Amino acid sequence: MSSKIDHDLNQYLYVRSNVVNILDDAARAERFLAAPNNKRCPSMYKLLETYYDQRDWGYHVTPKLKIRATPKQIQNYDTAIDLLLMIDETITDEPVLMRKVMWLKANRMKWTSIGKYFGIHRSTVKRMYDNVLDKLITKIIKECLDILSKKFN
Repeated sequence: MSSKIDHDLNQYLYVRSNVVNILDDAARAERFLAAPNNKRCPSMYKLLETYYDQRDWGYHVTPKLKIRATPKQIQNYDTAIDLLLMIDETITDEPVLMRKVMWLKANRMKWTSIGKYFGIHRSTVKRMYDNVLDKLITKIIKECLDILSKKFN
């Protein structure tokens, strides 16, 4: 009996840590995605950036480093969207609010900031987050652990 409880607890903790890591990695990858660009805009209205030749005397600027999301981060971004869409009326009575709270926490916002944003006390927001995350993990374990286990690896 004890080994069954240990197995269930280990499985729960494994899935929970992976869900939190996937959401965190997806929020980090979102910062690396390219912003939409209006290609029809004339170049004279775009920001002007001046680069000087290194042979010149004085100040010169090196080209900016462009950081892009890796394929693993894009995959986690897609998985995070699926996980957030699993939060529906069966888990909470306000699924849109809880999706926003989950995403804001994945973006590493503080509980106080999230609470002020929604007009709720920080401990209430944290308790709501934990309850929804627990119900989401239970739903994943019951329904579709075999599908998401491929994505956790």
